[in-house]
Amino acid sequence: MVFKRESVTERLKELDVVLALLRRYADKTPADLQADLALRWIVERGLLAGATLIFDVADHILAAHFTLYPQTYRESLERLRDRGVISPSLWEKMATFAGLRNILAHEYMTIDIPKVHRQFLRALETFPQFQREVQEWLDREGKGHGDK
Repeated sequence: MVFKRESVTERLKELDVVLALLRRYADKTPADLQADLALRWIVERGLLAGATLIFDVADHILAAHFTLYPQTYRESLERLRDRGVISPSLWEKMATFAGLRNILAHEYMTIDIPKVHRQFLRALETFPQFQREVQEWLDREGKGHGDK
């Protein structure tokens, strides 16, 4: 697999779109999500879309740049941390998103709304930090090894 910087940057830009939508609902409470199914679906779908984009970025970087093929989403984030793509502090904040993505995609009938709300608020902070750290890594890689 060939590393394609533009593949990563396109996904980071799409993550901006997801974040812009999610930020509209930053003031909503767990009770709001409980009371309004459409709102809950917007937040859940936004979290799922954002997490999916993040794991797509992780998988592409790991496979194409490092020739690593993690078996789980959590392991993908660990390997990004181990390779200096993301910081240990960001990894700690994001480790729970691996499980959340699976819950949102596969266990939607048993969603814990307060937990989703906590993850939603955390995503508003950590998704942009992920974007920044990956972009910084891309910039370092471009300077150190020629832009790929």
